[in-house]
Amino acid sequence: MIRNTDVKFHTPTDVSYDWAETNYFSAYIPEDNVTAWVYIIARPGVGAIAADIEVIDRICRKSLDARYFDLQQHLRIPERLEAFQLPNGLSIKAENEPKDYKIDYVGVGNTEIHWSVRGLMEPFDINDPSMDPRATGNPDHSGFGAAYANHFDMTAHVSGSLIVRGKHYPVNCVTTMDHSWGPRSERMMRPMGWVNANFDQNTAFSTIWSFDPGAREWDQFGFAHGYVLLNGKVRGLTGGRQRAIRHGVFPVGYEAVLTDIEDCEHYLVGTTLAQIPWACYSNSMAMASTVRWHYAGRIGTGLAQENWPLDRLTGNSFEM
Repeated sequence: MIRNTDVKFHTPTDVSYDWAETNYFSAYIPEDNVTAWVYIIARPGVGAIAADIEVIDRICRKSLDARYFDLQQHLRIPERLEAFQLPNGLSIKAENEPKDYKIDYVGVGNTEIHWSVRGLMEPFDINDPSMDPRATGNPDHSGFGAAYANHFDMTAHVSGSLIVRGKHYPVNCVTTMDHSWGPRSERMMRPMGWVNANFDQNTAFSTIWSFDPGAREWDQFGFAHGYVLLNGKVRGLTGGRQRAIRHGVFPVGYEAVLTDIEDCEHYLVGTTLAQIPWACYSNSMAMASTVRWHYAGRIGTGLAQENWPLDRLTGNSFEM
């Protein structure tokens, strides 16, 4: 169970250099194919916080193709995680903890973010068996190892505004945010997938997968955790399978079959609309994609992230 205090730091007294607390927030404007995100990685053991603010609106093959890019790795860590302001112009404040957040950012090039994030459900604790039928308490089964020893996902409604290099966009979307804390070494990370699909304030999917880049078709992903928000009620997922259609290593679409605790099967098909090889960690290439999803006659939008750890995977051939 996630408590209201879990928006605060969980720093151990003997904190290691690789202890991390992360938050991910995003928003998209489907009519303009614009996706923006705010990702923070706090490292209390070294006194630093990384803050990544990016905007994409096309299929990108390099960071220079992004609409906006501001990733700073070594900002001084704030005293509080639940309410802080950084020198890069980013401030985050938790409200109605742990469900709601206020995010403001004034960057460079006449770029600003002003979002209200409102949770549409209780945070989904992947380690709580009362929520997640796949919870085992064993981080090896989390899909991301110890990095997801403490982790929740939450479908949320984001409203407000986004200004990108002087162009103003109103924001009104349903998306997924997450929060993790625990040891997260940047060496030999696990390949994994984090994929969501959002249709309205009552219908959304969130999934976590183990990932084998060397496998093919349906064998590439292994289901780890997830839920469906259906008619405003959350059902844990008991299993699933997923495959990516690729151009080389880049996913151009997805197909997923998911089963929930009521033995209802859900079939989703998605097409990649925007994408970038995301360097959220220096040792990783994370394929970050905006996906248009089709489900039961509905069309929605979601985000798909595949973590390709470079120290683990370089030296191999991934011609696909």
